[in-house]
Amino acid sequence: MKLHTRRGVWTALFALVVALAPALVRAEVTRVEITSREDVLAGKPFGAVGPYEKLRGKVYFAVDPKNPHDKIIADLDLAPKNSQGKVEWSADVFIIKPKDSSKGNGVLFFDVVNRGNIQLLGSFNRGTGAAGNPTTEEHFGDGLLMREGYTLVAVGWEFDAPKKAGSISMDAPVATDNGKTLTGWLNPWFIPNDFMPAYEYVSGYNTRAYPPLDPNNPTYRLTEREGMMGVPHLIPRDEWQFAKVVDGKVVPDVNWLWLKNGFKPGQTYQLFYESKDPPVAGLGLAGIRDLASYLKHDPNAVAPGKYAYTYGASQTGRIQRVFIHDGFTVDEKGEKAIDALFVQTGGSSLGSFNERFAVPNELGSFNQTKFPILYKTTEDPMTGKMDGLGARIPAGLEPKVFLVDTESEYWDRGRVAALRHTTIDGREDDEDAPNMRVFLLSAAQHGSGTFPPRETGGQLKGNTNDYRWAQRGLLAGLDAWVRKGVQPPASKHPRLLDGTLVARDSVKFPAIPGIQWPMNVAGGYRADVPGPYSQLPFLVPKVDADGMDIAGIRLPEMTVPLATDTGWAFRGERMGATDTLIAMIGSNIPMPVTRADRDRTKDPRMSIMERYGNRTEYLRRVREAATKMAQDRYMLQGDVDTVVNDAGKRWDYLVVGTRPSQGGK
Repeated sequence: MKLHTRRGVWTALFALVVALAPALVRAEVTRVEITSREDVLAGKPFGAVGPYEKLRGKVYFAVDPKNPHDKIIADLDLAPKNSQGKVEWSADVFIIKPKDSSKGNGVLFFDVVNRGNIQLLGSFNRGTGAAGNPTTEEHFGDGLLMREGYTLVAVGWEFDAPKKAGSISMDAPVATDNGKTLTGWLNPWFIPNDFMPAYEYVSGYNTRAYPPLDPNNPTYRLTEREGMMGVPHLIPRDEWQFAKVVDGKVVPDVNWLWLKNGFKPGQTYQLFYESKDPPVAGLGLAGIRDLASYLKHDPNAVAPGKYAYTYGASQTGRIQRVFIHDGFTVDEKGEKAIDALFVQTGGSSLGSFNERFAVPNELGSFNQTKFPILYKTTEDPMTGKMDGLGARIPAGLEPKVFLVDTESEYWDRGRVAALRHTTIDGREDDEDAPNMRVFLLSAAQHGSGTFPPRETGGQLKGNTNDYRWAQRGLLAGLDAWVRKGVQPPASKHPRLLDGTLVARDSVKFPAIPGIQWPMNVAGGYRADVPGPYSQLPFLVPKVDADGMDIAGIRLPEMTVPLATDTGWAFRGERMGATDTLIAMIGSNIPMPVTRADRDRTKDPRMSIMERYGNRTEYLRRVREAATKMAQDRYMLQGDVDTVVNDAGKRWDYLVVGTRPSQGGK
């Protein structure tokens, strides 16, 4: 069966190709090809919105290097051009939409994919395992986004995302110097967690797009240093090579490094080498902008919408900060493309996303804190430069922005989250721009925690704070702000004025025996000024008597605790460098169950039974705390019962499981 239309050719078995005629789309999107269409969960209805469908295919773009909104794209003028003088590229697109778009809420929720993987279903639906092609009930979680009527859109923006089934990436043109090959130097670094004869350095600093120009070049360098800031020592060139070990033999491989005496756990190694052919990476940001604009404004769009929001976490939290700073919330026609951005765990960082030899998938250095940090325009005290994240966005076109970070980003030397809401010298609180709200997820690690606590390779088990309950509440507030003009929940983070934001050396942790506290870890620094002037103020949340942040959004797990959760974790003995923090990982320190346990271990924290007496009282307090959070709009009212139920499971695990006679009712 074949059905012919002006917009393309639909073939049998849902192998569909929709090629939209250029006259029907905005100039930046030249066509969209949908190659597959499938019902979500066999047509299951999601409340009043009804059933959803999944569309997968490619979107094709063309931008004009002369357009003022495109000039910010690094090396755009060096990319190949078509007969109209425009630069073309394509990207994968994946859309989950209501089958009847009129029943949706009109919001295109852009999932800014992280290394080719989607995130929205895990973050807001509490789904699991949906990195590629979500097909099961577990992937779609409780269906929150579907019941609310969102259209989920993912478009490839990373040229170096893994090319595998379900991955969402882009095909970017390569820049040349009038046809002459461009070359440049890269300097990835990594810290092994185990002793190993060879190390796949691209796994930590994704350089598959940049193989070494000459693997045998004697001028390439490999250094070794103790910790993050130790003095580097040059490893002789004849003691290492680009190779891996296969069946006991050293085999050449440009993605691996082999070291004669092996790589030691906890040591920091840094490679300096030359590569060629940099893709025009900034087109990935333009693609998000242009697809949003097309879906909002083209009447024949494959997934029409009225508003466009973006969400990204960690790496894609940082890219959203670059996205704002480079002006990509406004399209080529000077119209608002993006209405709101939910920036998760991006801290104060930018990233290598729109520059020559960009490394979008970088995991290595984390040293991407640069001026500007705040949305509003301020003066850099080091250079005198005036700039702000929103400096390129015209008045009246400002997007609504939520900056949401965890305790990890305050302790992470590469994210320095306190500077999101202070002056760059750390001496004064700075008020939010009118279109911004800033939040701390208290006592949380970079990624949402899980219960029971897991082994992480650190000295303690992992943080258990599942902060997705707060994310769901915040999304509702952001959405109401955009679509209904309802003021969102107030910013909630530590402040210098009330003493809840303090210098690292001023933090007073409880003296729990056997616990190493982060009183001597290195602070953050700027990546855009010379070393002697690069150090940044080290400001972190003040903690309570249990060792957890006082300020910020405190979920019931923190206000009615059974353990101390932190946003930092030290490396364990096996990993080496035990005085160094594990990036993005937190810790969990269970409280003593009884007063006798507390006395025996000399733990200064009150025991669980001293605090609550029994399970019933504990759950009553959890419900009270969750209800208050919902009233303040930091949690959904509909999530309160589930939060209380989960709290009961924690009690049973920690109290009944270890002291059955102490369980209470």
